[in-house]
Amino acid sequence: MDETFETEWQWFRRAIRDSLLRPNRFAASLAREHYGIAGILVAILAGIALSVSIDALVLAAKGFSVLDYTTRIFIDALLLGIRLAIVAALVSAAVALFMRLVRHAELSMDQAFTALTFALTPLFLMPVLAAALGIVPQSLPIVGILAVLLLARLVYGLFANLRPLAPLALAVAAVAIVLASVPITLPDQVSRIEFTALAYEPGLAPPLAASPPAGGSAVAGDGFDLILPPRWKEVHLGIAGELARYQTDTDVLVVMRATGSALVTPDSYAENVALAWRRGLDQTSSRRSIERSGDLLLIDDTYRGAVDGRPELLRQFTTVVGTQGLALMFRYIEPDDAAAISESTSIAASWRVRGP
Repeated sequence: MDETFETEWQWFRRAIRDSLLRPNRFAASLAREHYGIAGILVAILAGIALSVSIDALVLAAKGFSVLDYTTRIFIDALLLGIRLAIVAALVSAAVALFMRLVRHAELSMDQAFTALTFALTPLFLMPVLAAALGIVPQSLPIVGILAVLLLARLVYGLFANLRPLAPLALAVAAVAIVLASVPITLPDQVSRIEFTALAYEPGLAPPLAASPPAGGSAVAGDGFDLILPPRWKEVHLGIAGELARYQTDTDVLVVMRATGSALVTPDSYAENVALAWRRGLDQTSSRRSIERSGDLLLIDDTYRGAVDGRPELLRQFTTVVGTQGLALMFRYIEPDDAAAISESTSIAASWRVRGP
């Protein structure tokens, strides 16, 4: 009688194949089979696939060649893979602790870790979708639908893996814990995915609810156009990075060049340019939203606080066109908040950026 023997790699490939193509069959094996270190390898590979996909799309959206950044992409991918494995271990520990607290001790941390990591196997298909979109941008609607289906398949795989190990209510609760942990443990990757999607489809962002200021004057600068109310006057200080500066008796508007590397998304441009602008502000509150003015995607940041006891409101609109990042930066001193927000919004609605 012939017996079929599997090598470790054959067993690993079969486990991945079953997890991806036969999720229910794979889930049924979790209660009786020990996967051990295989889950770590799956998490690392899933993180690599996710990182490569996002980086490739960020570069393609900016018009860069992926081949020119191969080394950086590889390093970033490896680091995210290791980080995802660590995050999966921490989240699995949280799920196992939750099960102990509700006195359901049958689910061990090892089982929770395997259930979570092997649920990530749909991410292995992400590079295929990224390549399709990068090569054929017109495929965006199809790729978008497939990406949503892939996310739904990932969530279903997680539930399917946990369901044989816990009662229905506890399995649902465990899935909720895992999903809630994502923006906490991987906020930068969530942000990168969000801004990558918006780079290809700015229409996903809500329109800026304002009109250009009535009776304002059109001004033009290095790569931009604005309409400003009469109270704003241009001044020249020659500060590095400033494309233009306008002032009133109390307030300041600066058009700044925002810096960032080829692989970063617009939120990094916004953070880089804001550091010096916020210096000295005893910040009491902040708010960020993402909007669009026409096809121009805007990151809208508002900071409230005080400098030496004097109230200030900072409003910053950041956008990236190709490889060029620009920011409108308002500083209102002892402001009427409603008037300051209304004026800065209307000025931002008039903003037009010319490509580099």
